[in-house]
Amino acid sequence: MNKLFYLYTFILSVFSISLTAQIYVPFRVGDKFGISDENSKLIIPAVFDEISVELNNDFTGIKNKKTSYILNNKILIKDTDFTYFENEGDFVIGVLVKDKDLFRYSNGSPDYLTQYLYSKNGEPLLGKSYNNIIVIDGNKKEKPALTEKALFLLYSSQNRYSLHLFDKKQKKIVKTFFENSYDVDTNYDQFPKSFSIIYHDKDQSKKNLLINFENGRIKSEKTETLKSVENSYSRGSSYSSGYAPPPPMEGIKMPPISDKPSIPENALEKIGYADSFYRYIEPEKREVLTITYKDASFDYGYLKREKGKTGYFLTKDNQWLIPPVYDEVFSSDGHAIYESGFVVRTGTNYQFLVASSKKQEFITAEFEQFPLFFRRDYGKKGFHLFKLFDKDNNFICYASKDGKIYYKK
Repeated sequence: MNKLFYLYTFILSVFSISLTAQIYVPFRVGDKFGISDENSKLIIPAVFDEISVELNNDFTGIKNKKTSYILNNKILIKDTDFTYFENEGDFVIGVLVKDKDLFRYSNGSPDYLTQYLYSKNGEPLLGKSYNNIIVIDGNKKEKPALTEKALFLLYSSQNRYSLHLFDKKQKKIVKTFFENSYDVDTNYDQFPKSFSIIYHDKDQSKKNLLINFENGRIKSEKTETLKSVENSYSRGSSYSSGYAPPPPMEGIKMPPISDKPSIPENALEKIGYADSFYRYIEPEKREVLTITYKDASFDYGYLKREKGKTGYFLTKDNQWLIPPVYDEVFSSDGHAIYESGFVVRTGTNYQFLVASSKKQEFITAEFEQFPLFFRRDYGKKGFHLFKLFDKDNNFICYASKDGKIYYKK
């Protein structure tokens, strides 16, 4: 009986902890930012010019063009030249974008990055920089493949890959599986049970390394040489098959394209799309709200006026998704939802409305500022975080769904 009681008490305590998970939010005081809890209690003083929110209750603080890494309620890495930071499980990666223009034009090539590895205590690891550091376990939600060790896939400034086993307690590399490979191909299909990677050996032969995990350790590993497959077709040869070639396009008439779709009664021909412009590689620049007006599409739904008010009408269902009670309605899928998001205006106040399965899921409290949905279930389930923008379209601060604004003058 006592054992059951203690088990019941333990389950209740764990459950209550999960319900009261601590939330940390950037809090603005005047023109500076700090970190507060969800009740606006300031934990880290407002000394930063900007604070960008990452994915795991961690932040990049910018002050005098220097960046600091903040995890929960602590500053772990201070006053660096890094552009941003990445939380990778038991590690933190500081990332410097060496050439922002070339990085953008290359679609994010690591050739324009310099990365350093740190522990969660802010201690530098590895002793040197790399173009790219990939923690194989990384930020996975499932049970980690390794507990006391970690696998690092490193991409050097000489554009070569290497795979290493890192001991977390000794804080050093204890094994190298391969190095100086000019290309790799990773396979996570069976992860975290196993992980495989194809690489090129010193003699340029292609090999496949398979690593199996069990109980937080490496159970076994196997390397095999892959046979190279020659191309079945020479470059100059023409394609041949048992099928006849497609008929020539001459004489085939394309169907006429209609000039404009028919416009339903009381429908608005334009719809405003609200979004924000922010480059994570330029965190020092304040985020800006953008509203772009485009021609409405009436296939799924459209803005419709009734008695001087605007709503959103579903075409095939012949019903209102948003009732016509608002002065203005903007579409805004934002960065946080896969459902339909809208900003609705009543007089000078705004609300954010989320619809799911053709029904309204929730609507925020009213704000004097323009809201955009930033993060669903931020820190805990049901706590949704929003960004607010002023009349000049500049980012001001964060706010909760229920109307708590993380800002004071």
